[in-house]
Amino acid sequence: MKILIIGNDLNSRLLAQYIKMQNNFHDIYMTGENNSDHEYYTCINIDENDIQNITDFVKYNQIEFTVTFSQTAIINGIADIFNKEGFPIFAPYSESARITYFNSIAKKIMYKLKINTPKFGIFDRENLALEYIRKSKFPIVIENDFTLFERNCNIYKTFTKARAGLQKIFENNNEKIVIENYIDSEPIYIYFICDGYNALKLISLERSSGKDYTTVSAMSEKISETLTQNILETAIYPLLDDIAKFAGAYTGIIGLKIKLNENKYNILEFYNGFQYYDFQAFLSLLNDNLINILYDAANNRLTENRSFIGLTDEYSYTFAINKNLSDINSLNNDFIESEDNNKIIITSTAATMNHAKTELFEYLKTICNNEIYQNVINSEKEKEIRV
Repeated sequence: MKILIIGNDLNSRLLAQYIKMQNNFHDIYMTGENNSDHEYYTCINIDENDIQNITDFVKYNQIEFTVTFSQTAIINGIADIFNKEGFPIFAPYSESARITYFNSIAKKIMYKLKINTPKFGIFDRENLALEYIRKSKFPIVIENDFTLFERNCNIYKTFTKARAGLQKIFENNNEKIVIENYIDSEPIYIYFICDGYNALKLISLERSSGKDYTTVSAMSEKISETLTQNILETAIYPLLDDIAKFAGAYTGIIGLKIKLNENKYNILEFYNGFQYYDFQAFLSLLNDNLINILYDAANNRLTENRSFIGLTDEYSYTFAINKNLSDINSLNNDFIESEDNNKIIITSTAATMNHAKTELFEYLKTICNNEIYQNVINSEKEKEIRV
């Protein structure tokens, strides 16, 4: 199959690599700013936002399937144009993807559909927002509305600090902000793949960040199959049905940031596609044909031949660290490794989470200086993680 990947970020490169490793006969092309060839794909000198030239490339080169993780290409309407032309593409319509770019839209839809989310208010005037927080119970969360380029989410414990935060946001000409109640629990992330009408769970995971690193643990043991089914029935399916009515079918990956409160889930926000490092964690556990899954979803037949996405029975632990803090001269075949934005991203898999972490920490000991290594260990111990 001739496949085009729109985008040239870490997730796009991991996608190309995984597809090629599963079936070497696929011809994979990727948008970019140079014409150099790579081991897993051919780079074409077309910007990911140049929709017209991308469309022409697909038409004249007989590309059979297109996948895009490019957020700007999606919001600029790549799926709208491709579907009109009859070109198979894995991407949501620009209007249907707006719930993942605008917090205000997501909150309003959840309120309308009675989907669990923290109590919130949406404001475009500073004086009204100030009056709202004056009557609020602290801590509170203040977020920007348009999140395509940056998700700015701050927790404030006092009125004085919240007022200063509000003033700073409105000084930066943000058109709207969202204020919501704070839930005192660690966030969990869960991803689904959707064909516009049906959805299947991909993975659940937990993330944490230190001064110099980020970790991703998958699967999350806090998300049971019962809870997953509950989220599908009370959130994902109503959401897909409602979006299809006014914006077109949502075909793509949708991520949920959730918090659990007294055994009840609350959705804080949605993501279009995988966040950084989460995709590598997912691929480390995938035991299914990725391109077939994406192609079936793009053609609205995701659940025709499958009732679940095949994953291994293992756990994965992903660790992203600044490149200048580590010394990796060659790849270690025992781990999945990638590089991006001066980061080294390493993933270990094992039968238990503790085993996966132990193996990865032993590797870190060989590539990081002792101070960095001890900082990592101490931070993980503080979170009551055995190493």
